[in-house]
Amino acid sequence: MEPTNSLQVVAGAPLMVRGTALPSLPARQAMWVGTQMLTAGVVAVAGLWALHPELALSAAIGVGAGSVNPRKLWALPIVTTAVIAVGMLFTAYNLPAVVGAGAVAGALATWLLPHRTDWLDHLNGALATLTGASLGLWAATLLIPSSLPLVITAVLSAGMVGLMGSQGLLPAAFRYDNGPDLPSPKQIKTELQLRYRPPVFRALELYESAREHAPDRDSRRGLAEVAMWVYRLQLTRQTLDTESESIDVVSINERIDRYDDPDPDEDPFTRERHAATAMHLKRLLEHRALIDVEIRRNEALVEYALAFLEEARAGLAVARELPGETMPERLDEVLGRLRAHANEGDTRRRTRREVSQA
Repeated sequence: MEPTNSLQVVAGAPLMVRGTALPSLPARQAMWVGTQMLTAGVVAVAGLWALHPELALSAAIGVGAGSVNPRKLWALPIVTTAVIAVGMLFTAYNLPAVVGAGAVAGALATWLLPHRTDWLDHLNGALATLTGASLGLWAATLLIPSSLPLVITAVLSAGMVGLMGSQGLLPAAFRYDNGPDLPSPKQIKTELQLRYRPPVFRALELYESAREHAPDRDSRRGLAEVAMWVYRLQLTRQTLDTESESIDVVSINERIDRYDDPDPDEDPFTRERHAATAMHLKRLLEHRALIDVEIRRNEALVEYALAFLEEARAGLAVARELPGETMPERLDEVLGRLRAHANEGDTRRRTRREVSQA
């Protein structure tokens, strides 16, 4: 094992850019559409579609939106209830139920996504889903023949609404895969102890102050990767410190001394086990020494990354256009007028003094 070489390989390797939301998006949309069509068929067979189509469609949309993440199916009743409630509220005010149901479904479906989202993602999801669901219902009304059985009509209508409405997941997925992969303050406070947080917050501060002046998207993405690198380094540092602190060097040395000096009266088997125990304890101390080396290397990498971000911020500050680089276009003209005005005033004052003296 050569930790030095392996560390150099890791440190010199390019930082990987994650992109996991868009590849998994078709499967989530298929889950949405499939469960929505299945729910529409069930409520149509139960007679709800004929009795109250707005309620039935809202229920189908809610079940579809609540199933986009199989790991969060516990939220399915919550999503369905919220979508139905808002859909019925819109109906009570003589507004299309699909608009309210689509907006709530898009916002909550975005909330259920496994990757990190924020208020803008929920807003985009709501707007995109209500638009898509409305267009889907409009298309279903025009394209599906009224002569078809009610169950088939309900399933096809729900399929079109779901197919268009599930596109509300696209903005959040695209924004995640093309945005900076940075930890949120809540994530930092949850996963890092207090003493490991300052370098991460410092890296995020440097990134925020530098990204505004970065010349292109790749540069901004690179700055974000360095800030994320600091976060990962601090996670590793926390783990290394925990392992190092769990190994009590003084206690282990005392045990080694005790087992290295066996009692003459001990039987050969016991003496042999004690010798093997001492050997394992010595190796444990060797591991502790290697952990301490990795801790120092980790600290050096954090300092290196922060210095990189500091230099990048300062370099971008110097590179951007400054007010002193260009002179105002009319500066010479205005200065000439001011000089002429000053000369005229001085001449006028001299003339008045000479006249008064005469």
